[in-house]
Amino acid sequence: MIVTNSRTGGGAERSMNLACNELSKRGWPISLVPINSSPNDQVTPNCEVFPLERQWRGGLISTLTAIWKFQRIINDWKPEVIVLNCDLPELFGATQFSRSRLVVVEHVDRPWITRMVLGRVIRRILKLRKAKWVAVSSHLLIWPNSLNPDAILPNSILTSQANLKVSNKFKKTNRVERLIFIGRLAPQKRPDWMIKIGKITGIPVSFIGDGAMRESMQSLAIASELNFTFHGRLEDPWAAIEVGDLLIVPSEYEGDGLVVIEGIQKGMPMLISDIPDFRRFRLSELNYCRSIQDFANSIIRFRTDISSLLIPPSISTEILFARSPKNVGDVWEEFLHAI
Repeated sequence: MIVTNSRTGGGAERSMNLACNELSKRGWPISLVPINSSPNDQVTPNCEVFPLERQWRGGLISTLTAIWKFQRIINDWKPEVIVLNCDLPELFGATQFSRSRLVVVEHVDRPWITRMVLGRVIRRILKLRKAKWVAVSSHLLIWPNSLNPDAILPNSILTSQANLKVSNKFKKTNRVERLIFIGRLAPQKRPDWMIKIGKITGIPVSFIGDGAMRESMQSLAIASELNFTFHGRLEDPWAAIEVGDLLIVPSEYEGDGLVVIEGIQKGMPMLISDIPDFRRFRLSELNYCRSIQDFANSIIRFRTDISSLLIPPSISTEILFARSPKNVGDVWEEFLHAI
């Protein structure tokens, strides 16, 4: 049984949907439990799905009702293993009663960032219940004691012929026409940097994604009197990409960095934060920026030479190989057999 925040919403949700499908295809009895109510994802799970339909920010009553539903599902389905992805599923896993083996997946290097005291309590409970701790990348340690994970289970990325065709469009121009931000509008992702970068460069900015910062971001964009577009959450954000788009990823910290990985898969030119989480990709120095001014300077420098910010095949092939659903499925099977 795999427990996620919602049917869709971010890299963790998409990768778990893919993992469910791959393991189900191999004959594993899999179920998916999305906690929060949300639209369907681009990847439709082909296993049993038990949505709890908790309202996001619905309060204590909504959460307790969802926990009660979760316990009933566990009682009926009797899973041998329960996989917990991100903070809310950890809370649900710590409060359930069963003999199921618990597996906690570390997706970022700063989990429970807004509720650290609660996070320490929940993780202490999970430790006492002898949970296994895994990470989606080798650079991640298990918070709060910086322990090595029991296994590394990479996130898969969606592959199809339609996706592979997207990359050709970026070779048709050398001029930056638009700056693209893809992801949650949350402090970790620093979407507010895009407003300042757009103001310095004078290039239109498009935000694809939603989150708690959207209202304040829209106010900033209006005040700047520049060309900004907020698309909200899109089922397939890459379908909105056009010739001349430059992907900007200004995150303060990341876990697996799936937006970067998917951008590499699409063949997009990009500029990304110079942080340890992204340094492991070993891209060219041209692709890394330390500050708002660094991003702006690089955009201005390559405004008529966007192709210099493409990721060469020698790097992209190595990054993408381990992320195929088949290879990730092999790693999951090995881990599940071991426990």
